[in-house]
Amino acid sequence: MLISSSLQTAPVSRTFVQAESTESLLDLHVAGLSTAIQTACLGEADLVPYRVRQALNHALNPVVTERLVSKVLSMPCSAQTYTRHVLHSDPSGMFTVVALRWEEGQASPVHAHYTWCAYRVLQGALVEGHFEWDRSVEQAYLFNRVDRLAGQSVCGHGGMDFIHRLGNEQKPTAVSIHVYGIDAARISTHVNRKLAVKLEVNASK
Repeated sequence: MLISSSLQTAPVSRTFVQAESTESLLDLHVAGLSTAIQTACLGEADLVPYRVRQALNHALNPVVTERLVSKVLSMPCSAQTYTRHVLHSDPSGMFTVVALRWEEGQASPVHAHYTWCAYRVLQGALVEGHFEWDRSVEQAYLFNRVDRLAGQSVCGHGGMDFIHRLGNEQKPTAVSIHVYGIDAARISTHVNRKLAVKLEVNASK
């Protein structure tokens, strides 16, 4: 079965980083979340992404979410690719929080992660494709697709066991918040490990 999708995968996202002199946008709009994420990062390593996901779910109630989405939609964006905005950079470099804006038809490449991650959809809906790595040909193949609606969250560890692609297949604009276990200076280069994709789904697995 051939992989088919209306998404136009963007080879590179556009990332906007706050000036160092500005206050954390996350702290301005979601009080206490950065502290909760920091606390989660100091815990047992295997549980960090799950506890960060819990922190996102606890802090992002409907009122807070609406306020944060409004701010993200007022910021610059790209018509060609999904856009990242750095909301918070942990001073010690343990984690970075970014908001992603997805217009209709925009998608990430198929990728694994170099670090743990957690995300939550704030507005709209994303489609998440799940892939498995075929070591015999060093390519990934699609085996599942899931709709991620506003309010849903996901987390995972770095490595080849969590390979996916996210994208927005419909209107309205989708907005999501993502936390990565890496410093902001490397957010564009050391988060996504882009992978080659097999054109046919392996139906036997």
